[in-house]
Amino acid sequence: MQQLGYLKETPSQTAGPYVHIGLTPNFCDISGVYDTDLGTGMVNDKTLGERITVTGRIFDGAGALVRDAVIEIWQADSAGLYN
Repeated sequence: MQQLGYLKETPSQTAGPYVHIGLTPNFCDISGVYDTDLGTGMVNDKTLGERITVTGRIFDGAGALVRDAVIEIWQADSAGLYN
């Protein structure tokens, strides 16, 4: 069997036809949907809890960089609760 050098793919889930255009319309020059794009104002000086930074890159099964991926993360609030 020939080795193709593929990366093991992780399970995926389709979230809908939203991609970055639906999540950040102002960034994509689509006005009138939201006053500000979702997620751009999640933290301010009154937000409680420790600040963290999450960084990374996403690759497809052939090892090519995926430039239009969306990652959804969930985190509890400073009291350890989810809404």
